[in-house]
Amino acid sequence: MSAQLLSRWGVIGVDGDDAVTFLQSQLSNDVAGMAESQLRMAGLCTAKGRLLGSFFVLRHGKQVFLVCRQETVTALVKRLSMFVLRSKCKVRDCTADYQLAFVPDSGPTSPMRVQWDEQGTATASLRALNGSTPGFQLVVGNGQTEQSSAADDQFEFALQQLGIAYVSQPTVEMFIPQAINFDLVGGVSFSKGCYPGQEIVARSHYLGKVKRRVFQATATGSLTVTAGQDVWLAGKENEPAGAVATAVNFNGQQYLLVELPVDDAEQSGAIFTVKNDAGAIALNVQPPPYDVHQKGSVFE
Repeated sequence: MSAQLLSRWGVIGVDGDDAVTFLQSQLSNDVAGMAESQLRMAGLCTAKGRLLGSFFVLRHGKQVFLVCRQETVTALVKRLSMFVLRSKCKVRDCTADYQLAFVPDSGPTSPMRVQWDEQGTATASLRALNGSTPGFQLVVGNGQTEQSSAADDQFEFALQQLGIAYVSQPTVEMFIPQAINFDLVGGVSFSKGCYPGQEIVARSHYLGKVKRRVFQATATGSLTVTAGQDVWLAGKENEPAGAVATAVNFNGQQYLLVELPVDDAEQSGAIFTVKNDAGAIALNVQPPPYDVHQKGSVFE
């Protein structure tokens, strides 16, 4: 099992007697109900239900680790710290204290699981993908300094292939959790207690079908597509149809998760493009590897 250090991802640590109960009141998923052997995803929302950040969540004793895109760490630590108040816990940026590494195959483990060793190293597995189970490692200490964007590309390509979106700096406050399929991939609990934005998220879940979802897409060409860019539908040029949620360049091709109206994305012959000052690039839009019409997690 080989591991390659990540450079675009960071770690937030929440330590103390009240760490779990504090995060239970702040995040979109059930932290109190997860075991140390489980990997979960969760989001931090505004009062209007918009995602400020998204995390892979790991528990170890009285510590909870939140793995997220590194450029969002500072703002998320500040935001969470505002609400600690009398809770006996501390929120801090732990990126310098830990190594994060992509693991192309985390071994024959169950999906969305975490294995801890005696040194405090966590090996987290995602979902099966093309005969292997990609994941990541959280390693105590920062003895190695050599990081590679190639490892980030591989990790983010695996996430794209699994249909797992995440929040990066350009997409802060752009999406409610359902719009990036966060409820489908296990990032939202609809049975836990309240958290910021919970009313909006629950209303979108229980009242009618979700009208916007993320779909997989590829883009081949000289223009670089980045997260947060508008996506346009031919024939409807008055306003964007949606937005790019995530983008990664892997083996010379751009792989995206794009947020779109479900009806438009599933329309036969629909032509979607991303534009900038240099021109436009066409997208090949496909459904993610799960049913966007269902309700509840497909990752259980």
